[in-house]
Amino acid sequence: MTTPTSTTARPSGVRDRERADTLVLAALTSGDLDGYEVGRRLREDARRTRQPSAQQIFASLHRLHRNRLVRRAPHDPRRYRLTATGSRVLAARTAAADAYAEALHTLGGSAS
Repeated sequence: MTTPTSTTARPSGVRDRERADTLVLAALTSGDLDGYEVGRRLREDARRTRQPSAQQIFASLHRLHRNRLVRRAPHDPRRYRLTATGSRVLAARTAAADAYAEALHTLGGSAS
């Protein structure tokens, strides 16, 4: 009988879809980007947070497109852009994240 072994490998990517989708939406605020450019933008500008894998980025783009939060750019179908609905969803998610962060700082304000 074999015993399970533990792995110490660091998990890659973001663990839930909503977080990955929100990061992709935020990356698209700078303009029309393809999946690789989204990944590059996240690596450059969101270094302090866990990064979605390339597979997660492309899955997010397809999911966001299906849900009409992004659309393909007219001049290049490989690129995506935010829709008005996508911008509203991003604003709501950002406000919720800000409120959550504020609550954490308030609750743990004296902890160092």
